[in-house]
Amino acid sequence: MTDSFTPQFDTNQRPSILTWIKRHRSGLLLWGRLIIAFALMAFVVSLVLRDQDKLRSVNWTLIPFAWLLMLVSTAIKAYRWGLLIHQSHMDLPFRRLLGSYLVGAFFSTVLPTSVGGDAVRAVDTAASTGRVADSTSSVLIERGIGLLSVIGAGSLFALFLESGQVPLAFVLMIHALFVAGIVVLIVLRQGWFMGPIAALMRRVRLGKYVSKVNHLQAAFSSHLKQPGVLGAMLLLSIAANALTMGATYLVLVAVTNPIGVGAFVPMIALTTAAELIPISPASLGVKESAYVFFLGLAGVGSGSAGVIAIIMRGLTWGHALLGGLVFLSRTVQSTQDEATPVP
Repeated sequence: MTDSFTPQFDTNQRPSILTWIKRHRSGLLLWGRLIIAFALMAFVVSLVLRDQDKLRSVNWTLIPFAWLLMLVSTAIKAYRWGLLIHQSHMDLPFRRLLGSYLVGAFFSTVLPTSVGGDAVRAVDTAASTGRVADSTSSVLIERGIGLLSVIGAGSLFALFLESGQVPLAFVLMIHALFVAGIVVLIVLRQGWFMGPIAALMRRVRLGKYVSKVNHLQAAFSSHLKQPGVLGAMLLLSIAANALTMGATYLVLVAVTNPIGVGAFVPMIALTTAAELIPISPASLGVKESAYVFFLGLAGVGSGSAGVIAIIMRGLTWGHALLGGLVFLSRTVQSTQDEATPVP
């Protein structure tokens, strides 16, 4: 009787568990990401609590200036994005683009992904212009060039680091990331591999999406074949990244004795790259742990790095709050417009 019962339990029980996991997969992933975020944040907070004198001795008068630098950097990024928007003859004013950039920052903070704000910007632009491919391409290229300029700065400064100051593996990593970014832009510009990709999509019964992918590739190619625009975007990226890094360096000065800029820039570049790892909502905990780890390599104590990370998170939330207010204002205005009777 036991022999006949046991196989029946295994046969029925295992499929039910697998079915339950598949049914609740998205929820389980979200909870897993939240657990990782809170665990990493708890680790960083514990470092700060262990060395509370660092928190008490912060020069708080410098923090508003750091936030102002971040805000000016965002305005420059919005203008940078506008170069691609106007190149595609999409008529959107700078005020609208800046508002969308801030709203994107808000959704990047509240959505369970670090790139959610970019999707919001693409959707908002497409809704305003009716140009889905051009809108999506402009957002992705703007974000990509911005990230590439950060990694490029880190790669450049890493060339002048003293031997042994930072482990060679991380120096090689930042050089590899920069080269990989250049290769991706070249591939998108030339449209290589689109034929095999289209064939693969048809083979897996996704042929109805091939035309959309082709339109997106055409938009990529068009945006990336204007050297004058790309050069202007690169200069604006350097300015925006200098302001953002300047804000972080200002927070570092407010917390502890400053380190050399030559070591600081590569570590911040690697921290920025770490934010792209999608294992927690809005990189919560991941970004803070990256600050502790990479600034630690440059000689910043773990307690001080933890305080810097928490202050930078607070500045990011303040930035997102401004975007939330813009989003609320747009929502109220849209509701009022819909309620107004058409004469």
